[in-house]
Amino acid sequence: MRLSLCPAYQYKEEGSKGSITAGKLADMVLLDRNPLKIDPMEIKDIQIVKTIKNGKDLYIRP
Repeated sequence: MRLSLCPAYQYKEEGSKGSITAGKLADMVLLDRNPLKIDPMEIKDIQIVKTIKNGKDLYIRP
């Protein structure tokens, strides 16, 4: 079992969570820059553009 599926499996939610599949819920954060492609000293300056939880926007940067 893939590591990302383990928490969903433990809570018996693997049908709706745990992998990136059409129809499943995804909690995610959209950032203004890719933290893997910038200087490590600039990571602190990354801004959150949008936060999504259970398919709903929790935060959208104005």
